[in-house]
Amino acid sequence: MLLLASVFVLYVVAGKAGLALAFVNASASAVWPPTGIAIAALLVLGTRLWPAIFLGAFVVNVTTAGSFASSLAIAGGNTLEAIAAATLVTRFANGAHAFERPQDVLKFTFLAAILSTAISATVGVTALVLTGNAAVTDYAPIWLTWCLGDASGALIVAPPLVLWATTPPRRQALPRVVELLALAAAVVAIAIVTFAGVGPLSQQQYPISFLPFPVLVWAAFRFGPREAATMIAILSTVAIVGTLNRTGPFGSLAPNDALLLLQSFLAVAALTTLSLAAAVFDRDRAHELVRATEERLRVAEERKVVAREEFLSVAAHELKTPMTTLQISVQALLRLLDRDGAVETGVLRRSLTAVRENTDKLARLVTELLETVRAQAGRLELEIADAEIATLVAAAVERAQARTHRSALTLSVPASELRAKVDTLRIEQVLDNVLDNAIKFSTDGGDIEVVLSDTRGGLRIAIRDHGVGIPPERRDRIFERFYQAHRETERSGLGLGLYVAREIVQLHGGRIWAEFPDDGGTRIVIDLPSLSADSGRGAPVGSGAGP
Repeated sequence: MLLLASVFVLYVVAGKAGLALAFVNASASAVWPPTGIAIAALLVLGTRLWPAIFLGAFVVNVTTAGSFASSLAIAGGNTLEAIAAATLVTRFANGAHAFERPQDVLKFTFLAAILSTAISATVGVTALVLTGNAAVTDYAPIWLTWCLGDASGALIVAPPLVLWATTPPRRQALPRVVELLALAAAVVAIAIVTFAGVGPLSQQQYPISFLPFPVLVWAAFRFGPREAATMIAILSTVAIVGTLNRTGPFGSLAPNDALLLLQSFLAVAALTTLSLAAAVFDRDRAHELVRATEERLRVAEERKVVAREEFLSVAAHELKTPMTTLQISVQALLRLLDRDGAVETGVLRRSLTAVRENTDKLARLVTELLETVRAQAGRLELEIADAEIATLVAAAVERAQARTHRSALTLSVPASELRAKVDTLRIEQVLDNVLDNAIKFSTDGGDIEVVLSDTRGGLRIAIRDHGVGIPPERRDRIFERFYQAHRETERSGLGLGLYVAREIVQLHGGRIWAEFPDDGGTRIVIDLPSLSADSGRGAPVGSGAGP
């Protein structure tokens, strides 16, 4: 309600001032700031404020001249003009940001200052003629005055109001503030010299209306659309006062003709200056975008370098550990072979076991690296075949049990057979990765439960350990490449196992996610489409998050 009242009051005050300069007809003025106020209000605050425009236009006209009917029609035309301008500019010229690109300034000029103002002028003058408040022979001069007054209001009054309402305040350095004050002083001084009768140039009415252009260019280049539009408004105010006092380039003409020519000049100056300011603003914004993009690329590159260095450090550590064990085991074997006498069977067995285990670990690390590279390049390929999943899971559990003596693995499978079209080697790789994690982080032993079950349209493999679990703040990242959830306490591999597992499961049209039971540990759940779900077509690729 306060907004409606404020717009209404501002419109009435500006309208009364404008009609005080009506020379060709009591309801038509070559200076009509209410048009700019109305367009700015509807652009910034929304077209819902149209009642304030309608009521303000009606009050201005009914208390100045004309009949109730003509005032009602004029108010309707003025309101329709503002609504049309705001709607068209919003639709085609970037709305309240129409002064940030040259092409939008031109669109604003055509839509708001030419097309929409013709609506108000046509409706208003027609209403004056039909109600007997204007002669038919005066239709053309009244229409021209009306249309040009509205157009100048749209180009001179609306831009600074919109820009000051929508442009966020900026802290300015002292030198820039001083420059802005100097610019304003220069605009006022040149306007007075050109239009206000101070000095012989304006007193003698020399055709020097071009003098303000250098300072307007200064405003456009140095300060942008908002300040440039403000300087045009200042220039316009001084020029109108001077012209009415019959000084300046247009002072020798009849008042209405002088104002028409002045408003034409100011409209051209406004269009030129706003277009130039918008071009500079658009250029600076593009440069800023380029700088911001370059900065983001630089930061991203630095992060990639850090990640690469961290990865190399982790990889070197993980590869060095089994290599060191292999070297020690081989040295032990060589010593045994160099001895005279029988080889100690227990020592030989332990050494060969260490060689086998660490060779397997090296193979897994290299495989994870290769699979990660393939996944990043989109080159992970599947060799799909019909497989009985319970057999795959049982084999994976048997392999995992052979790798641990601290944890007991239990397997639960349904009585019915579960078959799916899968790449058996890839699914075995997924199961081995998940089971290795379960074993690795069950530091105190404990059961590891593997459950295979039938779901609607698919099958589910759930692997639950009772180990150290994962801190809550890190749970969302465990499927990320190179992410290690327990990096502070121990090396947890390259951080690639779950990442590769997720990529493989998603290629099968399935999902994989983690659950964290209240009594501790972690449950990794894998859903795959079964043959009963027509898995040959595949299912939607999961995101790595649970349901």
